[in-house]
Amino acid sequence: MKLTNKELVDKAINTTNDLAAAGKLNPAQSDKFIDLVIDVTGLQGNVRVARFRNDQLDIDKINVGKRVALPKAEATGPNVRRKIQTSKISLNPKNVVVPFEISSDFMMENIEGDAVEDTIIKMMATQFANDLEELYILGDSLGVAALESDLVDGGSSTQYVKDSYLALHDGWLKLAGQAHVVDANGLNVSSNIFSKMIKEMPDKWKRVRRNMRFLASTDHEQNYRNSVSGRATAAGDAALNSTQNMTPFGIEIVPLPLLPAEPTVVKHVTLTGTTPVLLGHKNISAVIVTPVTLGAAPTTPYIETTDYVVNYATGAINRTGGGAISSGQTVKVTFKSQGQMILTEMRNLILGIGRDITIKKDEDIYADVAQYAIHAKVAVQIEETDAAVLGINVGLD
Repeated sequence: MKLTNKELVDKAINTTNDLAAAGKLNPAQSDKFIDLVIDVTGLQGNVRVARFRNDQLDIDKINVGKRVALPKAEATGPNVRRKIQTSKISLNPKNVVVPFEISSDFMMENIEGDAVEDTIIKMMATQFANDLEELYILGDSLGVAALESDLVDGGSSTQYVKDSYLALHDGWLKLAGQAHVVDANGLNVSSNIFSKMIKEMPDKWKRVRRNMRFLASTDHEQNYRNSVSGRATAAGDAALNSTQNMTPFGIEIVPLPLLPAEPTVVKHVTLTGTTPVLLGHKNISAVIVTPVTLGAAPTTPYIETTDYVVNYATGAINRTGGGAISSGQTVKVTFKSQGQMILTEMRNLILGIGRDITIKKDEDIYADVAQYAIHAKVAVQIEETDAAVLGINVGLD
């Protein structure tokens, strides 16, 4: 017997394992749903989770910024007053939806029977959490070019579309590179690179190292763990035999499964004449060049050596001079970069989820399927870009 809408929601909220639908969740249910999402991603305790109800959440910032102490003369008051500096950042949430359906025939014929409904709902909830983590890390409002077949079942395997989901927000990788960047120049991850990133961080942001985090791909974390495991020390034994996070220079490394070892980067660049334009990353790969107007319509990309030339080692691109790209034209360049890592105070990374979550279920009586939809609002931000360091071009052995 199928569970009712209310039973599904109650089961989901009580166990935090399953999700289903009965309209807008109450505040307690929303918080438990958000906890489920964060627990799945593994970001809990390593970023700040902002839960909001309004269409926009403003976060007030307060700091001093410069010296406040003055020399004091006896029996004389100072003739100046120091002031604090206030500002704010805004979280502008975007709507996301998870639509799926289960046919009645499948429910009756699968080996799990009626329990398959719970199983599928749990799988969708887990994948939803993974999708959110991907957006938080890799989002880019320019919109990367993706093969249509990677995003749409039955889509073209040769033509490209804009990944509109990742274009919802700029993610932490893009935001972290606005102030401080350390170029590893292709060297493998090492204590030397971690040291350079720490030194690049302004002193006022690194007073309490236990609150700081390195965010890295699982491959880069494993490479560093492997290098430390070769030492005949307690740290080497711990790296080899334990699952505890590594702590170079007292700062914890958080491996993120959805941070690729070679993240995809997108740039809009103007190509004039045959002058090379640097893309900001070295030793790049998998370059795709399309019009900046790329959208949902499948588009054939420009052709390398016919329309453009790439120097993969230096990360430079230029027109050939005789192809389909006009001089002075701005194009979208999507490519894979070498490894990227973030160093920041853990509450500096903000993950936003709206509390007005709706989980709905309906029946299509003609198709004989149960339909589900999870609606939520999400946002991502970095409070202080000056307190974040982006490491780029980190090699992978």
